[in-house]
Amino acid sequence: METRKFVRQNPWWTDKEWIDKDKHLRKKKASKLDWSPRLRFFFKFNKDAIYTLRGPRQVGKTTLVKTMIRERLESGVEGRRVFYWTCDLVSGSKELASMLESYVEWAKSSFDGRLFLFLDEISSVKDWQKGIKYLVDTGSLENCTIFLTGSHSLDIRKASERLPGRRGIVDDVLDKILPPMKFSEYIDVRSKKLRNVIRSLDLLTRLSRQRAIFQLAKAIIPKEIKELSLYSNELSRLFEDYLITGGVAPAIDSYISEGKISTNIYETYVSVMLGDAMRWQKKEVYMAQIIRRIIESLSSQVSWNSLGKQTDLGSHHTVAEYVDVLESSFVVSCIYRLDKNKGVPYFSKEKKIHFQDPFIFHALRGWSFSLPYYQSTVEFLGNTEDRTKLVESVICNHLIRMAFNLMPSSEYKYTNKVTYWTSKHLREVDFAVRLNDKFLPIEVKCKSAFNRTDLFGLYGFIKGGSSYGGIVVTKDLLKTRGKITFIPNYLFLTLI
Repeated sequence: METRKFVRQNPWWTDKEWIDKDKHLRKKKASKLDWSPRLRFFFKFNKDAIYTLRGPRQVGKTTLVKTMIRERLESGVEGRRVFYWTCDLVSGSKELASMLESYVEWAKSSFDGRLFLFLDEISSVKDWQKGIKYLVDTGSLENCTIFLTGSHSLDIRKASERLPGRRGIVDDVLDKILPPMKFSEYIDVRSKKLRNVIRSLDLLTRLSRQRAIFQLAKAIIPKEIKELSLYSNELSRLFEDYLITGGVAPAIDSYISEGKISTNIYETYVSVMLGDAMRWQKKEVYMAQIIRRIIESLSSQVSWNSLGKQTDLGSHHTVAEYVDVLESSFVVSCIYRLDKNKGVPYFSKEKKIHFQDPFIFHALRGWSFSLPYYQSTVEFLGNTEDRTKLVESVICNHLIRMAFNLMPSSEYKYTNKVTYWTSKHLREVDFAVRLNDKFLPIEVKCKSAFNRTDLFGLYGFIKGGSSYGGIVVTKDLLKTRGKITFIPNYLFLTLI
């Protein structure tokens, strides 16, 4: 084995202390953010398993991998039983298989115990599934736990198709997702006082949060929300910051340190996102056009044909392909109109497209419209109508995560769980979320006072049956009225 080549990316083979000099971990230590994703507790290191870890660029996947490596070393694992490789320059599946086979044969002949293999940005390797399949079929990966990171969910779909029955038997979901911080995590890293309050209310546990959501769905304000409402001023301020930084750690760190987000933070995200799009044979000029059209249509119903207007993309099939790349890269989410009688979406009708994170939205808006990034962010949020549209996207992303957590699966599918609804009288409900055998209708209104006409959509949805009571996500109003619960956005999001 050519150990010298491997040592470059595995310096802890010669000195375990080297892990503390790793650039990602040093940057994490120097950051003003004390954030370690809870996801690292959901991997099992004592099983033969092939895990995938996916999520958008710049969200911290490599840092999480390096953190897990350090934890293995600190637990007493011999350093040479831990292998890391960034796959950007691996030419194909044959080189990948040859490299891993060489390492595994050497390590097993030299050391006893389980091996841990971390392959970063595996999506960069063409047909990487073939290389992994070969190693599994030849028995090379016995007594190995493998972690593969990637930034594109299309790649994961191929993995599931090409590695059936070859990824290990683990009583868990093997495909993990690391999205940007949700608002409750943002609170956790921005305010020690609020972190302690949330923990004292037992709102860190998934079951407690879900129980509170179901109470809201029945027009009951949970005692935890009543207590949190005492901290509304602080929570509201943090939510305003969240609409600027999103849940992307470098953006948050820059904002805390400098009072704004540095241009290079935006440009780095745009650059790596475009690099991924080019890998999928998408043109930069077309990508800019479709992103502009999505932003112009934010929170509105669109078809592929209407979205393609004022672009050079040509057919609606090409438009759909570009949006699919954005969706698979964790940039946007598409939700469809609900057929309430059948309880499933109309996939052939208009859809709504939301951005998955505020920072990602601002970065791509600044790039596609050639605007100064941070200045245009502040100006956008200063417009009430624009701000409401972005809040609706934030709510959408959090509802998708809530629905996914209720029923985790290897595929991050949400189209049957989060939809919108329009009545025959064209009264609309922003979101209809499937909770067990019923739907929870949700309206997003960034204001504090309401009349009956504001709620016609919710009343119509509830009257049609198969529904919980409705929720109106407000600016700052907390109350119930009949079957409707009004709750401020910053309080609602703490439960997800």
